[in-house]
Amino acid sequence: MRALALALLLPAPVLAQGALPVDYDASVIEACLGAKSTEARNECIGVGAAHCMLTSDGGSTNAGMGFCFGAERADWDARLNAAYLELMAAETAADAEMAEIGSAAAPMAPALQQMQRAWIAFRDAACEYEMTQWGGGSGAGPAGSACTMRMTALQALELMARLEDKAR
Repeated sequence: MRALALALLLPAPVLAQGALPVDYDASVIEACLGAKSTEARNECIGVGAAHCMLTSDGGSTNAGMGFCFGAERADWDARLNAAYLELMAAETAADAEMAEIGSAAAPMAPALQQMQRAWIAFRDAACEYEMTQWGGGSGAGPAGSACTMRMTALQALELMARLEDKAR
């Protein structure tokens, strides 16, 4: 079961090679994010996978759902990584400014890195637990993929919101 879980967490292009093709369109999430306020962006989680399931041959099968959730997770993961790198640069610059004025404040960049590492471990454990709820059934794979997609999206949105707050 762990091998299946790990396979479903791979980026969609890796999964789709020689396997079930999926029709994932990243512009679906981009359009949703552009139409929502920062507070309402959680409503965009899952819209890419839902579109993929509706437009892909076999998208409603367990394998198809897993691939579509995986494709959206990869989309959110790219957004998360971009936000993390930008936020890390901002926190590193702020830490340097604080050090220059002799501040005793704890540095933010190492705390951001520690938080992100802990979040990854939490996400993986939470989604492994989610898969166990299916008692070894065929729904475990899509459930695990949906979980990692949802949690990755939430973290991406959190980091994106922090960046927006810093820009104000």
